[in-house]
Amino acid sequence: SAGSYTDTEGRSECELCNAGTFQSLPGATSCEACKPGSYCPEGASAALVCSAGSYSDATNLTSDSECTPCSEGSACAPGSTKPSACSAGSYTDAHSHILPTTPPRAQ
Repeated sequence: SAGSYTDTEGRSECELCNAGTFQSLPGATSCEACKPGSYCPEGASAALVCSAGSYSDATNLTSDSECTPCSEGSACAPGSTKPSACSAGSYTDAHSHILPTTPPRAQ
């Protein structure tokens, strides 16, 4: 089944894919490395994207906690492989949402 494989004939059970890998197809003989911007727990049938506010350019991550927090002055959408710098006139809030700056009020 998906999330498992066997590379040996005559086995009575399939092996779960190791953490950091996944397999989306049944009948597989190996698992695939988890892609950048995502992580894969043990037995994953699909890669899970890094949460908003984090990113990863590495492969084989095993949990969301291994994704890198987005740095100040940049934002990271779910599944990002690198931070996106805030453009002039914008900033990020505590949740890494890019917001426009507001001009100071005239007195």
